[in-house]
Amino acid sequence: MRKTLFLMGLTAISAVAGQGLAHAQSNPDIQLGSKIPVRPEKPDPVKDGLVRDRYVNCAYGPHQKEVDGLLAISDPLTVDFKGAGIDEGKMFRRWNIRDCFVIEGNAVQSEISFSGPAFRYMMAEAAYLRAHPGTPANPEVWVAKPRTYVTEGDQLPTAKALGTMSDCIVSHDPKGADQLVRTASGTKAEKQAAMELVPALSACIVAGQKLQLTPGNIRGFAADGLWQRFVAGSPSATVSVPSEAQN
Repeated sequence: MRKTLFLMGLTAISAVAGQGLAHAQSNPDIQLGSKIPVRPEKPDPVKDGLVRDRYVNCAYGPHQKEVDGLLAISDPLTVDFKGAGIDEGKMFRRWNIRDCFVIEGNAVQSEISFSGPAFRYMMAEAAYLRAHPGTPANPEVWVAKPRTYVTEGDQLPTAKALGTMSDCIVSHDPKGADQLVRTASGTKAEKQAAMELVPALSACIVAGQKLQLTPGNIRGFAADGLWQRFVAGSPSATVSVPSEAQN
């Protein structure tokens, strides 16, 4: 049995005071994916992505109700585990999430640490893909639900800036965002799909906003915006929507 350290983190983002949307700055790598150091060798992003995707697909399904409740009372910087009735400290043991680390019949013993925001981004992806096994038809008729923010104080403008950017990306290119979250993490396909979102990103990053972007965190922003529009949101009541867009 291999021992693997599975790390999921979100680098803290600091805000520069300003009016309206914050001028957000980040460290060079906003971790919305995973790193799995096994031994001193060249990293294998495909292998790392396989474990990350396995976790996303496995952790959501058995606890859909709890996770959906958590997504509803969280934002890009803050996750209200207590408000959702989830004991963060006991979550892994109580949910048997370690069972998720069985890949191709081989158990992977994992020491797991994660940030609340990283967990939220991944569960938003899982919830979206569960709600929409295929790309939503007529995405233009869907309306995102207004966001609820639980972040307080000086960090609230940053949370709002990140939420607005995710919504903007999906508004500009919903199909491109959808294609990105359907790729396997760490692959050339993920990188290509992220590159194809660059025009939407360019339109959505506020002047003065500085983010070091990677395929992994672009995927997280896309997942956040997709969940807000196509899971929390709904088709406009004033537009006739084909049945396949409502499934």
